[in-house]
Amino acid sequence: MALRRCSKCDLPLRLSRGYVWPGNGTIFARRDPAMRMAIFEADYYTYLFSEFEHRLGFSMAEAMIRGQRASAWDYLQDNVLYGWRKYAIKRLPIMLLIRRIAGEIALFGFGKLEVLEYQRGKSLILKATRPFDVISLAWGIKGVVEFVEGRACELAWNKDGDQYLISVAVRPGRGDLTEVDKEALRAMRDAKRELSLGGKLLPPRETEEERCPSCGLPGTLAALEWREEDGSIYRRGSESRFIFTSGHVVIGVIRDLERRTGQNLEPMMLEITKNYHLRILQGINIRSRDSAYRRTAKYLAAGGFGQVLDLSYGEGHLEMTVGNPFQIPRLVGRIAGLFERIEGQEAEIEYRSPEPQVLEIEIKTA
Repeated sequence: MALRRCSKCDLPLRLSRGYVWPGNGTIFARRDPAMRMAIFEADYYTYLFSEFEHRLGFSMAEAMIRGQRASAWDYLQDNVLYGWRKYAIKRLPIMLLIRRIAGEIALFGFGKLEVLEYQRGKSLILKATRPFDVISLAWGIKGVVEFVEGRACELAWNKDGDQYLISVAVRPGRGDLTEVDKEALRAMRDAKRELSLGGKLLPPRETEEERCPSCGLPGTLAALEWREEDGSIYRRGSESRFIFTSGHVVIGVIRDLERRTGQNLEPMMLEITKNYHLRILQGINIRSRDSAYRRTAKYLAAGGFGQVLDLSYGEGHLEMTVGNPFQIPRLVGRIAGLFERIEGQEAEIEYRSPEPQVLEIEIKTA
C-alpha cells in the first residue's frame, strides 16, 4: 500500500492523520492516546540489547519475544482492530488487514513487506526488504496471524541479501493457541502509562515551532525522507537510518530484566546510550556548541523526546531542562554523548526529576 503524501512537505499523510503532534515534545497515536511515539536511530535497539546481554551475561531473546508478542496484541486491539473491526476480521478477507499492517510497517521505517502466498487457515509467506530488526518483525507478524486465525502458529525465516522470506504456518487442530502472557501484557501497559506520564503533560510553550501549512507536521521532519521502495526512513543527504515507533516495549523488557536480576538497570542504560551516541557522532563535523545544542533541542521536540524549556552552556558545562521527557536515562545518555563529543572529555552527569513532567540535566567535564 503506497504512502499518500502531503502536497506541500511530501511527508506521509498518515503521520498527521494517525498521530497527534501537540507541540509539547510528544507524539501520540490518535486511536491510542497512551501510546507515545518517537523517531530515533534504527540500530539503537540492536546496540542496546547487545550491550545488555554482554554486561548481564545472558540472552535477552525470551524477554524480547514475550514483550513483542504482548505488544503486537495490544497494538492490534487499540490501533487496527478497534470497535467493530475486531469482530468482523474473522469474516473479512485477511489481505485487507495485511495490507494495512504493511503500510504501517513502511510508515514506521521497519522495512517493506510483500505477500507471496496466503492460504487462510494454513500459511502466510512474506518477503521483507531491509527490515530494521527481523526478529521483532517476524514475531509481530506471527502474533497477527495467531490473532486472526485463533490458533497457534509455527514461525521461520531465511535471509537472502537485504531480503528475508518469513513464513507462518498454522498448526493443525483447534484450541492449541497459547494465550498472550498476562504478566508481559501488564508490563507493556504499565510501560505505556509510565512513558505517557499518565496523560499529565506540560502544555506547549508560546513559541510555536514552524509547521507545514497543509498537514500541520513539524517543519523539522522535512530533514527526513520516507523511502517506500524499501520501507525505510533516512536523514536526507546521509545513510543514517531512523525508525518511528513507540518506546514502551523496551521499558517493559527492561522492567522484566530488573525483576529477573534484582538490579536497577537505569545507570547501565544511561551509560550504554551515551556510548552509542558518542560512537555515531565520531567523524561528524560539529561546527559549534551553539549550533549542536540548538539543533538537538529542535530534534528532541520534533522527534517526540520532550520540549527543551531551558538551555545554557559554555566551555565544559551544559544545563538543560526538558518538559515531558521520553525515557529519562535514555534521554540523559543521548545528551551526555553529544556533550562528550563536543568537549572531547569524559562527563560528570547529574540529573533530577522534581516532577514527572520535568527533567533537569547538569553535565560538566570531569
